[in-house]
Amino acid sequence: MPIVFVDLETTSVREPWLPGGRQIWQLAVIRREDDGRETAYNRFIRLDELDLSTSTEQALEVSRFRRHPSLNDSAENVCSGREAGELMVDLTADQPLWVGAAPWMDATDVLHLMHRNGLVAAEAADVPWDFRLVCIISQLIARTNAEPTADVAAMSAAVGVDQADYTIHDALADTYYVRDVYDALRASAASR
Repeated sequence: MPIVFVDLETTSVREPWLPGGRQIWQLAVIRREDDGRETAYNRFIRLDELDLSTSTEQALEVSRFRRHPSLNDSAENVCSGREAGELMVDLTADQPLWVGAAPWMDATDVLHLMHRNGLVAAEAADVPWDFRLVCIISQLIARTNAEPTADVAAMSAAVGVDQADYTIHDALADTYYVRDVYDALRASAASR
């Protein structure tokens, strides 16, 4: 089964379907095929599609919104929300396993993006990815027997992944971190 490692940066943490809800401004995916080949995707939603009046300072600061290419005179990897939604439709057409650090939040936001752009029907009962979303944070808690509020960096270090090697809160770097923690957890489970 293919795997998609997904991470997003958003304008707030308010549920996306509520008034003033969060909007995806960066979407990153690493898709791993059954044969192990991987392709990375990194997209930034066009600024003119974002309603920043509903964003929170904290969300924009934590996600380092100021690095958006359009704010730095670049159009590299900038696309419309519809194009980002179409990319996710393509990447999830064969129902891959979805792995992330906050997969329920990310999957909800991507589904909302798809719906808002007319790519899935409002009455759609099924999501286009495998329903078994894998949360690496929950797996780290279980593997390390840590408290739910434990430091994620310390937990990932316990399985051999140094979080300091990644630019956390950059969606693309986060997908590589998620992938590496997932692989480390799988490898340590296999060696038991």
